[in-house]
Amino acid sequence: MLLDPGCGGLTVAHSRHGGMEAFMEPDTGPAHAILDPLIADLVGTLPVCQFSTRRFIAVFIADPGRADAYKAALKTLGDDPDLGLMALHGQVISVALRNDERLKFAGFVRENEPEHVDPFCHSSWWRKEE
Repeated sequence: MLLDPGCGGLTVAHSRHGGMEAFMEPDTGPAHAILDPLIADLVGTLPVCQFSTRRFIAVFIADPGRADAYKAALKTLGDDPDLGLMALHGQVISVALRNDERLKFAGFVRENEPEHVDPFCHSSWWRKEE
């Protein structure tokens, strides 16, 4: 269902494939069900540290089992690979990190830190203090 712009909703989204396309909010529930427990497990193994969303994803998918779960979660988010990755990185993984009580949001990654910029979400810094 497309959201009605008269209700303040989004009806279009930019695509890397060019132009504006109709936008349908993806159901992220299945992706959360797949990834949230694995994200929580990985956070539990981390020492006291600070990391970017992009670095966390790189560590996450370095494990073959978690990489398979990442791919399975991506498949639940539709057929457009760019929009799927935006939802996965920006709405699933970032939300799981934000909701983890062991982590604190430590600011946004800036453009002068290109190795930490994620092209699929507004990259953030996270700090594990305990």
